[in-house]
Amino acid sequence: MNEDEFRGALRRTMAATSPPQPMSTADALVAGRRARFRRRVVSFCAGSATAVVLVAAVGFTGVLGSGSRYSPAGTKPSSSSTVDPRSRPSQVEWTAGKEQAQAMLNELIAVVPAGYTVVEDSLNPVAMVPMGSMGTAGRPTWMGDWVYQASFSIRQGKQTGLVLVEVHTGHSPLTRLQGDGCELTLQIYPSSRGQCQLVTVGQAKVGVAQSHWKNEDPPQFAQWAGYRHPDGAVVKVAQISSPDPYAHRFGVLPELKKLPFTVEQLAELAASDRFHVD
Repeated sequence: MNEDEFRGALRRTMAATSPPQPMSTADALVAGRRARFRRRVVSFCAGSATAVVLVAAVGFTGVLGSGSRYSPAGTKPSSSSTVDPRSRPSQVEWTAGKEQAQAMLNELIAVVPAGYTVVEDSLNPVAMVPMGSMGTAGRPTWMGDWVYQASFSIRQGKQTGLVLVEVHTGHSPLTRLQGDGCELTLQIYPSSRGQCQLVTVGQAKVGVAQSHWKNEDPPQFAQWAGYRHPDGAVVKVAQISSPDPYAHRFGVLPELKKLPFTVEQLAELAASDRFHVD
């Protein structure tokens, strides 16, 4: 085949190839809005964690509805300042971190109020390693601290929402925030411009904030409690009226009209030892 024949074959091939169907304006708008909402939820769930390594915990041990306490086996992750900043978590520490996240998931499931159902395929226990200052070779160092998160979608009838708990230990991002009570809680998610109230739990004062995400279409309702334990660990417990606003906008997943936990219950969960990780 000479050069002219090759060019002719190439032109015939291009002419016979059908171009991809263009995305409609409506589809592009919905896709963009969904992406924006996912970024907002990620920001909400992660707080100010700007430099973390994520490792998703694997497997679910079938404890739906169980009210028993969970005691993870193996070595418990340490928040000791003696950790070599140039090191990385060992396999044993990662395994223990995953078990801790799974334990939190089990605990959160155990307190789901009657009348609500956990969506099993949405279970999400995660262990995260917050990174500190830049170490050797310009790499961020691990300070020996952990962030644990557990979340899932929750359903009442056909209405679906989202609940989550997140714990920061040691020098993790949320523990570096200032203050307690509402001062701490409003810093956890500052862009929400939420309204906060103090709830007394025993000797503790817990800030519980709520906000409508009015710049979403349709707007979503979120509520969260934040508490700093005496040892510095920070716990955040949150609930959102819908895990996906665009799904319920098109009638696929209607949002929860009534959130599962009351303000007092959110405060009690945040201040309890149930989610307190040393």
